[in-house]
Amino acid sequence: MVKVEANEDIFSALEREISEELDCKIDTYKEVFNVNTHEYETFIINLISIKCRVVEGSPTKSEHAKLIWVKRENLDSLKWAPADIPAVAQLINEKKSSQTEKTFFRNLCIKTSRNFIF
Repeated sequence: MVKVEANEDIFSALEREISEELDCKIDTYKEVFNVNTHEYETFIINLISIKCRVVEGSPTKSEHAKLIWVKRENLDSLKWAPADIPAVAQLINEKKSSQTEKTFFRNLCIKTSRNFIF
């Protein structure tokens, strides 16, 4: 989950969190890629997905058990949480750009109680 500090927007918060958690520098595309609200049994989560590109270093796992690069066309071979599926499907179906740079997306999660009114 990405915490947005008082002096940050969601994009700079994501850049900071990736630097802290994965020890690399990213640039975001400065636009929201996908927004999905999913209701689980005990909580509701609002995911904001943002596409990024690595501009310095390589992601290094620290808090995460495993970190792998997967080609866009192979994303559906992984087991995704139900809340992630709309963003993953959008990424798979998105037309491939002519660039060969590696991009990834990160979900900004906002968990709320089941009784929260949107």
